[in-house]
Amino acid sequence: MPSWKTVPDDVKKEILEFSDYESRCIRCSMRLCSKKDYNLVDVTSFKAKNFAISEVFSNMDSNKTQIRVDIDNFTIWFIGKENQTRVDRGWDGNVLEEFSEIKSENRYIVIRRFLDRWHQRFGMIHAEKVSFVMFDQPPSAHWKIKCNKLTMYELRGGHDITWLDQCVSSKFEKLEITRTHGPPLPIDRRILGTSKSLRIGVDCNMSDEQLDSVKAPDFYVKSDGIKGSGIRRVLEKFLKNGQMEDRTEITVALPENFEFKKLVPENVSYRSLEIPEWSSSVFEVKLLGGFENVHGIQNPRKFRVRYTPDKAEVSCEVWKRPRSESLPIIENYDSE
Repeated sequence: MPSWKTVPDDVKKEILEFSDYESRCIRCSMRLCSKKDYNLVDVTSFKAKNFAISEVFSNMDSNKTQIRVDIDNFTIWFIGKENQTRVDRGWDGNVLEEFSEIKSENRYIVIRRFLDRWHQRFGMIHAEKVSFVMFDQPPSAHWKIKCNKLTMYELRGGHDITWLDQCVSSKFEKLEITRTHGPPLPIDRRILGTSKSLRIGVDCNMSDEQLDSVKAPDFYVKSDGIKGSGIRRVLEKFLKNGQMEDRTEITVALPENFEFKKLVPENVSYRSLEIPEWSSSVFEVKLLGGFENVHGIQNPRKFRVRYTPDKAEVSCEVWKRPRSESLPIIENYDSE
């Protein structure tokens, strides 16, 4: 288990910066460690590269959760239920026991006070990448986020919409929002202008016109407002601009008897693939040529339509070469 003496100076700075904001006693005790640590207390400053908040439920007690805040290599855990919270701090996932404490307060009160103090000191959550995973709290009105990459996964109660509203970034490089239930996600200019990867796994009512404005070649969206003509234009853009690891996927309400071959862009040659009886795919082809990629990636593409109970999932990605040319049937194998 790491101890204070073995922690490098740069990590000491992180711990000092984010150690107990409510109490001065820990910081005062740091000053007593050594002259070197005294100086670290007074001069330290911090700018995060990665900032993540996640919450998980206890397997033993449904009323107990663990809220974890990761700031680069430094972690703070807020663990508890009702009005009892244990606060642990650590580095590289290892708890530094000398900084652990028990508070007779609800964990949400404790973490909100932590984030309040953060904003008092730094003005906002500013990082290259910010992530919220299953965190069951909306932001306060004065909290702000600034980042290039933002991920929000299963934030209940539509809190992802509120957190997005609190983000002062004018554009994103990568944006991912996934939620099973809740209100539709409003589409704005920042979402459409995301430059590299846009993954919207929540109903958003995106229209064909908005779809045409999407910039990111790596793209996923769920919307009943998208029609067949819009999907075809997206595929044309993907064939032109997509890179090796990019994937375009759209979940829409198209009827199962729709003529899916009409989605294949004009002049693009393709070969139909055999679909196993057990597969949920209803249309699957290998796009062979007839398109020009700006990155010089002329590999064939796999274009597939599969059905969930009431939706069509349309996807396109670079064809993955079979492992063995002696087994040509693998080319027609539909992996679920």
